[in-house]
Amino acid sequence: MGQESATHEILIALALIYGLIFGSFANVVGYRLPRGESVVWPRSHCPNCGRDLAAWELVPVLSWLALRGRCRTCKAPISWRYPAIELATGVAFALSAATASGNYAKLAVWWAFWLYLASAVACDLTSLILPDVLTLPAGVIFFLGSGLTGIRTWLMAAAGAAVGYVIVAAIHFVTGGKMGMGDAKLNLGIGAMLGPGYMVMAFVLAAIYGVLAALPLRLAGRVKPQQPIPFAPFLALAAATCAFVGLDLWHLYARLTGLGP
Repeated sequence: MGQESATHEILIALALIYGLIFGSFANVVGYRLPRGESVVWPRSHCPNCGRDLAAWELVPVLSWLALRGRCRTCKAPISWRYPAIELATGVAFALSAATASGNYAKLAVWWAFWLYLASAVACDLTSLILPDVLTLPAGVIFFLGSGLTGIRTWLMAAAGAAVGYVIVAAIHFVTGGKMGMGDAKLNLGIGAMLGPGYMVMAFVLAAIYGVLAALPLRLAGRVKPQQPIPFAPFLALAAATCAFVGLDLWHLYARLTGLGP
């Protein structure tokens, strides 16, 4: 029993480390993919002065802290989104490992899912674009991954993807395009992993998270009227909420509304 516990703790620690590394890669994807650039070449460099970054400048989170959020050469600011996405991805990887029940195929799919969401968030924060080359293949990949590993049944994976797409598509057409179709395509993968019920919950939570984040910024004048706001970060946070504590939230809601015991 002690050995199993130690092995589990090692897995969680490794998951955190790998999640930080993959979160760093997600930042590369988020910056380069909307620009049509390769995500593997050239090597990482400062987008302001063009200097190639040294290995010690690429350590997730720690390098940003050591550099105090600025390029070592030109002193251009390095956005907070870089360490935030790295840390969030590391935590998601670790939590998935902590809650894994020995099915490593499922765990691998969940890790791929967090990498996908981190990349989508990075794209949206960087350019307000969710490229089709990222979202459409992911919808297929996570439908297959969810169904093959039993994360959801094939029917629930398909229904979740459909519900996620239709929710945003309906809002897009009703509002005359104020919500982009990129979010609908992002929801194909999210819905396939969560299923229809949790997909609806995730969208409601994402809307709540968005209001809670945008309202203070609006009151402070940081967000102007009609200014577009990236919605992928809130969808990703809501998807993680549902994946890890969705059942607990549903039970709480049922008790508060009298729908459950």
